[in-house]
Amino acid sequence: MGEAGRARLWRWLGAVRARASIVSVLAVGGALAATSFSVLALLRGSLDRSDTNTARSEAMIVASIASTRGTQGILHHPFPNSIEEMAVQLVDLRGAVLTSSRNVEGEPAMVTSVPASGHFVVSSDVLLRVRRFTDINLHLDNRFVVAALGVRAPLFSGAVLVAYSLGAADHAVDIVEVVLAIAAPALSLLVGALVWWLTGWALRPVEVVRSEVERYSATDLARRVPEPRVRDEVGRLARTMNDMLGRLEAASARQRRLLSDVSHELRNPLAALRAQLEVMAEHPSDITASLLAHPLADVDRMSRMVDDLLTLARIDEGAWHLRMSEVDMDEIVLFHADRLRLVCAVEVSVRGVSAARVVGDEAQLSRMVANLADNAARYAASIVEFAVSIVAGNCELRVRDDGPGVPPDERERIFGRFVRLDESRPLEGGGAGLGLSIVKEIVSAHGGDVWVEDAGPGGGACFRARFPAGARTPGAIVIPDVAPSQLP
Repeated sequence: MGEAGRARLWRWLGAVRARASIVSVLAVGGALAATSFSVLALLRGSLDRSDTNTARSEAMIVASIASTRGTQGILHHPFPNSIEEMAVQLVDLRGAVLTSSRNVEGEPAMVTSVPASGHFVVSSDVLLRVRRFTDINLHLDNRFVVAALGVRAPLFSGAVLVAYSLGAADHAVDIVEVVLAIAAPALSLLVGALVWWLTGWALRPVEVVRSEVERYSATDLARRVPEPRVRDEVGRLARTMNDMLGRLEAASARQRRLLSDVSHELRNPLAALRAQLEVMAEHPSDITASLLAHPLADVDRMSRMVDDLLTLARIDEGAWHLRMSEVDMDEIVLFHADRLRLVCAVEVSVRGVSAARVVGDEAQLSRMVANLADNAARYAASIVEFAVSIVAGNCELRVRDDGPGVPPDERERIFGRFVRLDESRPLEGGGAGLGLSIVKEIVSAHGGDVWVEDAGPGGGACFRARFPAGARTPGAIVIPDVAPSQLP
């Protein structure tokens, strides 16, 4: 067998159907072999005991006749069943043969010892020393059992020897042995073939799923594999495969949307930046600080987008590590409130900000506050409100705006990646849908949670982020722990 043939053989042996069939054949074959040996041993023992009991019975009958009629009476009385399968001898106390059945006539005593009166000695050619004689007519060579019964009576004193052939028992055992030798391997192979067929039948849906998935490509993610109606392991596999394809389709759609949004986001600033630089190149003497502000804003916007994408990539790769330290959360919030006042026309309120200290990564917490602040300023009509407090050992940040708010059925989805609720909103005024997803990742990394709810009767949205606080600053406000929906 060549290398290719050996490789094919190993691949075949590695298949599920082949392994299941081989294991079933070995298991059933081993069980049948052990059962066959046990059956043969029990059968042989049972037949040997039956033949031994027969020899004892015949010995007692002959002893009774000899005790009442003597050896001469035995000569005139036919021995029971003493034609082929049984031989009888009467011996005196010295072991000399007095009389015998016709099939052992003229032969020496079958055993060398004579039992005492009333005692039985049952032996076989294997267990006791039996004299070898070749002219005994038992048809099965030397396989027989001998029952010796001691007798002491006025008419006869000596022993009755009855040899009973084990040929019928051996023949029956031989037949059963041949039947088992043929039936056990045949049954093992039949079970192996049945397991091969059943395994192929059970795995047929898996092969259908595999062949269907093999034809898929990056452009066929809308297709689904057929799901069996039976809710078994294969059905669960097909449903899991379809769920995975759904997730891949959604991820592919998000990626395409991301590429579209990012390309649009980058194309416009790059085009404007190019135009402004060309103007500056043609009129270098007219360059002023006001002319440089627009290119710098575009560069800053593109840098933030690239930074967001790199952050998400590091999170997905597990290469994102926090540098933990004690951080004053109120100082971070006040800093970004001042920043909003400089860049936005809306009112910024910090009346709800109180001292709060947490243990976390200062840079990432600042980024989280910045994303929430920018999101609120983007949708606010007239005001953005910040609040920081300690709630039962947890630091809670609230960022409220009086904009259009977030519909209840969208409040979970907005924290996904590349999600923008108003798809028709101009990209120049919005983001690529990455800010809130980064907020959720940062809050989760600090052991907290973030959610959005209605801001109140005036409308708008209120984003709340809650995570464990660090050392409490003196004078911090402690609010009883309640459910998020019950918080003011």
